Amino acid sequence: MSASARPAATPHIATRQLHCACCGRPFVRPSMRGPAPLYCSVDCQKQMRVRTRVWSQRDDAPFGLRRAS
Repeated sequence: MSASARPAATPHIATRQLHCACCGRPFVRPSMRGPAPLYCSVDCQKQMRVRTRVWSQRDDAPFGLRRAS
């Protein structure tokens, strides 16, 4: 088989777009190493940590989400 007849060896995962779990914006995975990122930026990571902390402190939080104080 000649080199021109072989299919391109580009990984299909590298081109797959991800969507941020915080804001929903599409983004491209920066590296193939490690788990896929959930957020498009450090700002979104911080925002989700704040939201999780605030939601867990609410009095009407669903069962299992409130933290013991």
